[in-house]
Amino acid sequence: MKHIKILFFTLLLVVTATSCKDFFDVNDPSNVVSEKDYSLDLLMPSAEYYTVMLQFDKAYSIGQVQQHIASYFDHGIDQHYESSVSGAWALYYTKALYVLKKMATLADEKDAVHFKGAVNILKALTLGMTTDLYGDMPYFEASEGSDILQPKVDSQQDLYNEIQSLLDLAITQLNATDNSGLENLNGDGIYNGDLGKWTRLAYTLKARYAMHLIKKNTPVVAAQEALTDLQNGFTSNADDFQLSFNEKQKNPWHTSVVLASNTGNISVLFSEQLVNYMNSSIYPTAAYDPRIYDYIDNGGAATFDGAQNGNEGNTQAGTNANTLFNANSYYFQQNSPLVLVSYAEALFLKAEAEFLVNGGNATSVGGTQAAYDAYKMGIEANMNKIGIASGLRDAYLADPAIDVTPANLKLQHIMVQKYIALLLNPEVFTDMRRYDFSTDVYPGLALPANQDPNMNGQWFKRAIYPVSELSKNPNLVVTAQPVFVPVWWEQ
Repeated sequence: MKHIKILFFTLLLVVTATSCKDFFDVNDPSNVVSEKDYSLDLLMPSAEYYTVMLQFDKAYSIGQVQQHIASYFDHGIDQHYESSVSGAWALYYTKALYVLKKMATLADEKDAVHFKGAVNILKALTLGMTTDLYGDMPYFEASEGSDILQPKVDSQQDLYNEIQSLLDLAITQLNATDNSGLENLNGDGIYNGDLGKWTRLAYTLKARYAMHLIKKNTPVVAAQEALTDLQNGFTSNADDFQLSFNEKQKNPWHTSVVLASNTGNISVLFSEQLVNYMNSSIYPTAAYDPRIYDYIDNGGAATFDGAQNGNEGNTQAGTNANTLFNANSYYFQQNSPLVLVSYAEALFLKAEAEFLVNGGNATSVGGTQAAYDAYKMGIEANMNKIGIASGLRDAYLADPAIDVTPANLKLQHIMVQKYIALLLNPEVFTDMRRYDFSTDVYPGLALPANQDPNMNGQWFKRAIYPVSELSKNPNLVVTAQPVFVPVWWEQ
């Protein structure tokens, strides 16, 4: 994977999105590229970087709700107190969407058809990540600067239609002839201009967002749509959409969690929910899931004692949890990639879709060979990706608790393995909402300790709009909802 070179001067693009345009006319800093000098190859690295960081900002908070991680502190999102996840909101509106709209304009001017395709995929992905967090939100009139200061709020249903439209258009554009001279997508630090990978990403995302609608389109219809799209989706780990970091631009999990923990400033630990899926507590395998040794540093203790969510870094028994981020993990080294969409995810989507299209549900037992094969391949792909030794991998796959045969396959087998493989990916939060936080699908799942009493035992289902935005845009006030109200596709 090519390491992207982040162009820091483009980070200042946020100023043009939030301030008067005349600012640059009279007071242009010498190290800032002005709007007239923007080019697609200069903006592409920033667009990809902002997309990745949007997921990170969302994952740091939502990872506590989906119980991959648990907070060391009181009265936060870990205990389901309301949260705006304001970093994700700001990244989307003042950076990601702003840059992507600038790129779309430039691509139109130059008739750079392939760039249009890549931009539309990034627009779809960032929109999907954001609307899944907030529900209804401004989009069509958003990021227009001083032209529209109070954009209207678009329904999530309309936004989901837009996501699929953007992806369909992107596929057409990527397969069209590009005579602009910019067909190689210069500046692309993720796929290095490989149009085949961009196209497979679009199809995989179409399947992802189709499966989000199992309550709106019925499980069978959503599953069939996803299966059709997946025929043209990811084919190996080499297709994974991920951004690699380096010693200068370090992985954000490394800088925000690993380095902080090394100095005694612990903020989050791995949750007992994740740990118990990997340490034989819930699935009685003969040995621990070998990925636990990659994910977690327990200081060499005999056991992995995960933190109970809502219990301020303690286990259910009240002892100190020992599940720190492993500084040597595939995911948490300074040069580790941050993964947004993976081949493993595509395989688990296929397994779930095959299970549902055959009439399966949250409590049924037995699936098709196709569902079972995709389930096993998803585990294998994830283990291969992070470098699990083949002997450990094969022993785990052959364990009777994992190798259940098609006749005994349950939805929980598929979704729990997806839960483990998509470590700190907010797609897990979407999955849990799609299945109503069911313990049939997620065995052992429980509300956090010391939950906000105002939640009345309900799950956290969405972020609230930032207070600063509510004061500026009265349109948001009308559509604002508490955190326990489900988003459109969950109803």
